[in-house]
Amino acid sequence: MRRWRAAPVVTIAAVSVLATTACRDDRVLVVYAPPAGASYAYDVHVASSSTTTIPGRPTASPHDEVDLTAHQRVLDTSGGTTRVEVTLDRPGVGARTFVMRFDRAAQLSAVESVEGIPTGALGELGLSEIFPAAAGAPPDRRLRPGDRWVIDDLVQLPGMDAPARLSGTGRLVSLGVEGGRDTATVTSTTTLPLRATTSAANSVQTLEGTETTEITVVYDLADGSVRRSTAVTTGAFQVTLAPPGGQTTAAIRGTVDVEVRSRISRV
Repeated sequence: MRRWRAAPVVTIAAVSVLATTACRDDRVLVVYAPPAGASYAYDVHVASSSTTTIPGRPTASPHDEVDLTAHQRVLDTSGGTTRVEVTLDRPGVGARTFVMRFDRAAQLSAVESVEGIPTGALGELGLSEIFPAAAGAPPDRRLRPGDRWVIDDLVQLPGMDAPARLSGTGRLVSLGVEGGRDTATVTSTTTLPLRATTSAANSVQTLEGTETTEITVVYDLADGSVRRSTAVTTGAFQVTLAPPGGQTTAAIRGTVDVEVRSRISRV
């Protein structure tokens, strides 16, 4: 369901600053070129809530807050594809590892679940929690504060039945300094249509709808890593509960509304 370019957790688009000329040039060039072996660690706090309404059943409105640690490691760059491993660990529950693939144009092409515990044990996590810089990464051109761009990518997240189109807009808000480090603050708003199917002991559940994410990411301009980010994702879904195989009873249909808030900081 939720993003298990993002919550988030996780990031790697490399941002490099063009050299200043005699006349001050306050533009930056976003270049996706993380070195193999680079690693980063983050603290992640996620608060999720949902309301499930199904005819004939009590309305369910669970709320969950989790604290995670996230470790990102650039595995390799080959043939125009860069692979980054992201491991999310929830104390007392366990870890889940993803591999994210980026193409030569620095666009996210897939998020793969490699190993670890079921998604549900780590809350309703999505792209902004797994890898925040992947949600609305800046384009490959020089930008100055106030510049905007269009986001239009195909992505595949764990649990999705097929790739979906991530669309929206991004904006370079400001350049600044934090802790003696040059930074760039980027915001984006994206929508992602989702369809996911899960199987239980006596039913097959299908979720279909759209989620919207608003995320703010502060990049360290020295290496393009994320210093911190905040994100809010909301989703409205139709849920269909199909009967067990061989039964002819009608499917049950309802709705699920989800909100996920995440806060990520470098450690």
